[in-house]
Amino acid sequence: MTVRISFSNGETLDINEDTYLKAWASIDRTQNKDDTYYAKMVFEGSNFDGSSIGTSDPVVGLQGLFGNSDWFSTIDLPNKTYKTSSIVSLDYL
Repeated sequence: MTVRISFSNGETLDINEDTYLKAWASIDRTQNKDDTYYAKMVFEGSNFDGSSIGTSDPVVGLQGLFGNSDWFSTIDLPNKTYKTSSIVSLDYL
């Protein structure tokens, strides 16, 4: 199973069941007593390891993950973080 993520800038990223993902949600700075900006990790894992995105339909699991997070990265590209709002589509290959 491979899912291709298409971004608004034309870039694509292929996610396989063993692709290790990390995802973060932005935290409103007014909720912080330190009044600082912060991103909270909301997911770390892959479909392969039986994680919480391991639904019967992988696209549905990724939709849920990306719909509830603001940023994500893969272990294959650890120095690159993607903004989930730039995702245009998810396609099975």
